[in-house]
Amino acid sequence: MIEKTGVSRTNGHSKQHIPPTSIDMHAANTTNGVAQGAELSADHQLLAVIPALVFTSQPNGSWSYVSPRFCTYTGKPAEALTDLGWAELAHPEERTTTLQQWQAAIRHGAPFQIEHRLCGVDGMYHWFRSQCTPQLDAMGKLIGWTGIAVPIDSEHQLVGEQMLRQKAEQARDERDCMLAFIAHELRSPLTVLLGQSTLLQRRLNNHEGVDPDVRRMAEILVKETIHLKDLINTLLEATQLDYGEFQLCKTTLDLGALVERVVQSFAPTLSSHTLWLHSDASPLWIKGDALRLEQVLHNLIENAVKYSPGGGEIVIRTLLHEGQVQIDVCDSGIGIPAQVQPYLFQRFFRVKADDRRVASGLGLGLYLCKAIVDLHGGSISVQSVEGEGCTVTLLLSRLLVEHARHV
Repeated sequence: MIEKTGVSRTNGHSKQHIPPTSIDMHAANTTNGVAQGAELSADHQLLAVIPALVFTSQPNGSWSYVSPRFCTYTGKPAEALTDLGWAELAHPEERTTTLQQWQAAIRHGAPFQIEHRLCGVDGMYHWFRSQCTPQLDAMGKLIGWTGIAVPIDSEHQLVGEQMLRQKAEQARDERDCMLAFIAHELRSPLTVLLGQSTLLQRRLNNHEGVDPDVRRMAEILVKETIHLKDLINTLLEATQLDYGEFQLCKTTLDLGALVERVVQSFAPTLSSHTLWLHSDASPLWIKGDALRLEQVLHNLIENAVKYSPGGGEIVIRTLLHEGQVQIDVCDSGIGIPAQVQPYLFQRFFRVKADDRRVASGLGLGLYLCKAIVDLHGGSISVQSVEGEGCTVTLLLSRLLVEHARHV
């Protein structure tokens, strides 16, 4: 019978004081966790039903018993695990550390605990938390050790997932900071470059007899500098969104008039496409940021042009829909595959098109469009069939006429 547990202290370490039990502490060969030539004691029976890997050891650290569950997990007979046979199952990366800590606990008679991986019968390594407590007799003398190994794979998987997530977030933050820094530093020289190239273009245009190819080169220089400046601004705006620094300046405005203004300014720049506007006759009052909404419309029309490289008609419709103001931008171009449509508004996502005439981009345009529409309390969606074109729909809250008059 096991007596009540007491506590003694040796070499500054607390030790569990348990009188001798019927558990054999001698170095006997065992099979399936039971000492050969010995009957299964009551204590062994108790250890055998514990839902964990249980073991006992002699005072010198040599294992003398392993539970049947230990044998089942490893696929090894008990005699292969006693003495120091169990150490062969420890993962090579942790085997040395496990043995060193186990030997240190033996020297000091101190409790032992470690998290390490042990090889199972399936050949896979799984995480366990192994704990071992020194057993003392009535005089406080060390007579052996009793230990248990509990599976903790789920804990390590959670920690691993958290570490991966933290690393991914850190990498994203570092990337965004670098992009913001580069974009900010490039703005000043680009402004100077755009000013000087524009001035050069004007002087060439004001002089007769200039080679047309030279004028064309100046035109390309101005156009590409503007394009580069727009890309830099887009990067900065995406970074501002991520850090909550993207601001709107809302006023009361007629969205129908705004759309008409954008279409009129855009139409003369197109050579192989035709813009058609179908608008509601009545004013479409909303509360919004005119510059940001123009940015959204420009981006959607540019995408319609980009993804209908063969030319054709682009239709813009404005109408009232269930108390909201709706804008549709429709093209009859190459369309968008159904499997990628859910990802269109993610950062840096671009539709891969086989047509080489489709221009490249950063994949931030629709991301910014959605962010701007979201900040207006609206929604943006896409309907498309590959090879049959695409329709992008904006929905914004309508401002009632009587409210618009008093704002």
